[in-house]
Parts: sequence; structure tokens; C-alpha cells
Amino acid sequence: MVVIAICGTPGTGKSELAKLFGKNGFCVIHLSRFVIENMLYQGYDKRRGAYIIDEERLVGKLKDILSKYKDVVIEGVGAEAIPSKLVDICIVLTCEPFMLERRLTERGFPYEKIQENLEAERFGIILGEAISNYGRSKVMVFDTTYTSIEELYRVVVDELRRRGIKIRNTP
Repeated sequence: MVVIAICGTPGTGKSELAKLFGKNGFCVIHLSRFVIENMLYQGYDKRRGAYIIDEERLVGKLKDILSKYKDVVIEGVGAEAIPSKLVDICIVLTCEPFMLERRLTERGFPYEKIQENLEAERFGIILGEAISNYGRSKVMVFDTTYTSIEELYRVVVDELRRRGIKIRNTP
């Protein structure tokens, strides 16, 4: 059994990478959708346009899922904060700000939200939180600026295997 958390600012490729793991036998939890569908929030922050997660209820629901599946990927903003004891490895995706800005603009993000995410990327906020939560040895970092999602997947799986993490059903 392996549990992988995939995190990074919006636009770095988290969901696309998770989909490839899903195609190769993993149960994939898209954290934002999971929180909303299971009403695992305490309220909604209108200014930030985000739900306020009820962490205790989220962890309880995740434990239920993890007890039922052998290999799981949890992806999304916030995956860097899932309790370390539930996760075997955390993958942090990064992207150069100029490319990230292009990706977020193409997705129709509001200017303020783009700037907020660019600042988070420049300062390595999510990477710092992941290292603080999981420790350096459980964090892998990959830059997605010039990498196709298929190549990224191959590199990630190779690195997981190099670290002794058994990944089945993969090329």
C-alpha cells in the first residue's frame, strides 16, 4: 500500500498527474471536490473564494478511504497539510511564474487570484509547508514548466521506485 499526496499552486499539473496515477490502478482523491461532496468544511471564505476545511472531519473521512484501498493519491491545494502519518510520500509540483501566469490566465482566473498564486509560487509557500509537515525525506519536488504530463509521470514513477516505493500497474 502506498499513499501519495500531490500538491502545488493551481496550474502546476496536480490534477493531470493524479489522473495518470488513476489510470494505473490508484484511487484518486481530488481534495477540493472531496471536501465539498462530503461537506467537510466549516464555512466559506468569500474574500479568498475558498471553503474552510474541517480538518478533524477530513482526516476521519480520509482514514475511512485509506482503509479500503491499496494505493491512493490525494491531490490538491491543501494536500501538503494532510497529517504525515497518513502519507508515504508528498510530491510538490512547481512551475516558473511566467508559465504559471499564462496557465492561470488561460483558465480564466481573476487577476487578484493569479497574483496571489504567483506570490505563493515565488516564495515557495507550498513547498515550505510540505517540508515542515512531512520532513525533507518524504518530499519530492518536480518543476513542470517545460515537462509534458506523460514525461513527468515517468520521472515521478522512476523516482518513487528508486526510493523503494512499490508502484504497480505502471509503465
